[in-house]
Amino acid sequence: MVTQSPPPFQRFLHPRHWSTWAAIAFFFLVAWLPYSLRLGVGGVLGRLTWLFARERRYITNINIRLCFPELTPEAQQALAYQSFIENGIGLIETTTVWMRPPSHFQHMAVFTGTEHIDAALAQGRGVLLLGAHYSTLDFAGSLLGVVYPFGVTYRPHRNPLFDALMLRGRLRNCTGVFDRYDIRGAFRHLKQGKILWYAPDQDYGPEQSVFAPFFGRTAATITATNRFAGFNNSPTIMVRHHRLTDKQKYVFEFTPVPQPFPSGDLVADATLINQLMEASIRLEPAQYLWMHKRFKTQPYGKPQSPYILIATPKHKLDKVLYEKLTMESSELPHPQRLQLRSGLQLWRYSGMAHGIGASKHPVMQLDTISKQLRSHGVVTVTIDSLFLLPFCRESAATCHIPRGESLDLTPQPALTPQRAALFLARIHDAGYFFADMEAANLLVHNNRLALLDPLCLLPRKKVGNPTRLADLSHLNELLGYDEEGRSQCIAHYLHASQSADTAELSALAQPVRTASV
Repeated sequence: MVTQSPPPFQRFLHPRHWSTWAAIAFFFLVAWLPYSLRLGVGGVLGRLTWLFARERRYITNINIRLCFPELTPEAQQALAYQSFIENGIGLIETTTVWMRPPSHFQHMAVFTGTEHIDAALAQGRGVLLLGAHYSTLDFAGSLLGVVYPFGVTYRPHRNPLFDALMLRGRLRNCTGVFDRYDIRGAFRHLKQGKILWYAPDQDYGPEQSVFAPFFGRTAATITATNRFAGFNNSPTIMVRHHRLTDKQKYVFEFTPVPQPFPSGDLVADATLINQLMEASIRLEPAQYLWMHKRFKTQPYGKPQSPYILIATPKHKLDKVLYEKLTMESSELPHPQRLQLRSGLQLWRYSGMAHGIGASKHPVMQLDTISKQLRSHGVVTVTIDSLFLLPFCRESAATCHIPRGESLDLTPQPALTPQRAALFLARIHDAGYFFADMEAANLLVHNNRLALLDPLCLLPRKKVGNPTRLADLSHLNELLGYDEEGRSQCIAHYLHASQSADTAELSALAQPVRTASV
């Protein structure tokens, strides 16, 4: 629905909202400080967020590593750190313009390319204004709204009081605020010949997206941009804005999207918009919002997501919801596993994974080991969601199963000693060794080895060389390598492992290598 009436603040007097009220009071006081002090407070908030928001820091580091591979690790880390500072400043700017009239700051705005907006408005078909999620988004948008009033789409905040504050601030500065699902309201806004500001650079899942490159990486790119532009044949303008801190200025640049747009080719159009946004972001990369999971949705699902160490969602299911989840499922040879119609498998374990000992529960161990292995490049199951099943006192996980045929069903696997050695070296470098290495638990696909159930592993802070050699010998035996293959596997392992004492391991393995000559 159209969000034009934020709830009254009197609705949020319950004590559970008091901490949010305290934050709002803090932001209100900061909003009236001089410019340099406001930026200083924002910088402090950014540094604190860097220290304590571990998941957001992880996401930012991943994004910058993917998007700027040409930078050194030190430069990537510096950019990630600076982006937190910029976004801390952006938070102060945002709340400032929600609490103070934007006309008070209008002297800070510098516009170039406004003739493109004027020409687009003159056509009377509305104007689609496309921009990215920069840290200056709300502050710059409010400055622009004084000159060119516009409507926006938005995603409601999970904190209802903060959401009410956000809506109140945006409604004061915009001609319309539309929930991101209120496509009709946004269409009407364009139909009336008005400007709609839209930011298409976030990942909303595969349902209404196409896959297009963004910074050279596959990214789910929403197609609503085409629908907005094509609905009333509205001219489409790109807007870039960033802060010139030393000059106390906010620079805006407007450029028309090359025609024809939309072209009718969703992938080509998404690629074009991503390229235009990327070019703008590269001018001031630290001022972009790198904290969101831009590459979360991938063509082959969660196993391809780069955000491996993100917390896995946990849900509590009653019997009715469980039966809905497992509807039309089929049984697997393992008694505690089901093949779901979604393509995932459901693995069940006795006991409830909650409370003090939750981390020791098998379902939590499955999730933890899977993440640690995958972060080291080991192909294994990917946990999609975790479940608590109180009605049967069990816990469960839905799992993406890696492709491959079980080793016990593949008498002569097409697997080189080099790939086998790399697989085992990565497991050991992750801090695990095999408690029980079974052929049925190893999958082979396209000269690649995968581990089906990582609970066959045991953790060890440092995997000793005798243990490494035992796993090597057992793996060579399961793969059926001859003496030359065993020698090659050991040699490749010594080269691939980053944590083994290679000199000692080489000496321990010497009898095997000598026997193969």
